Amino acid sequence: MTALFLPLGDDARQALRALLRDPDAEVRLGACRTAASDADLVQEAVPQLLLLTEEPEPELHAPAATLLASCPDRSPAVADALAGFLDRDDPVALLEAGYGLALRDDPRTAEAYRRIRRVGAVHEYDHRWDAVWEWNRNNGLIQPVD
Repeated sequence: MTALFLPLGDDARQALRALLRDPDAEVRLGACRTAASDADLVQEAVPQLLLLTEEPEPELHAPAATLLASCPDRSPAVADALAGFLDRDDPVALLEAGYGLALRDDPRTAEAYRRIRRVGAVHEYDHRWDAVWEWNRNNGLIQPVD
């Protein structure tokens, strides 16, 4: 994964570690946005992102799904959290979940494809939708049109 930022110094990492434990969920989400792109902090950010997927504030779910979908963590816990979005009505979170599942070659990508189409979350020329569609085509779940 290519870093989007300059490498963080020790002081910045210490500050982010403190923010990852902040009682305010929005502060934790903000810290996760930076920590998830840092090789030394991503494993500390993932548990916080998993908690954010269960927060009562639904506006935190899509950003948490976005960060989980593209993070390098390929653990079952992350895939399960992404699959948990398949039963929700948030189109953005659903699209991100499908994308993350496709990146992980998870069989639940088939259900993500059906749900994304059902709620109308398909966005033409969207890399997330393309990944979900490609996974389904590559696994024989979409037949070519003659």
